Amino acid sequence: MRKQYAFLLAESTEMRKQSSILRKQYAFLLAENTKMRKQSDILRKHLAILLSQNTKMNNRITQIRNNSGILRKESTFLLA
Repeated sequence: MRKQYAFLLAESTEMRKQSSILRKQYAFLLAENTKMRKQSDILRKHLAILLSQNTKMNNRITQIRNNSGILRKESTFLLA
């Protein structure tokens, strides 16, 4: 009976240690998850800004191409 009690006591002590370690790991992972969520939000906002700038640039390029075509036609007309 004493051996069984000693064994159970040792098991209980080990389980408490493991539980303590797991609680610390959980707290660490929770903090990391929070940081990653914040970074994800920041990156999502940056992506939205970059997509908006890309759209503006594409519109400007289309405008320049259209103007270039008009100037080409006008110069051809003037040279003829």
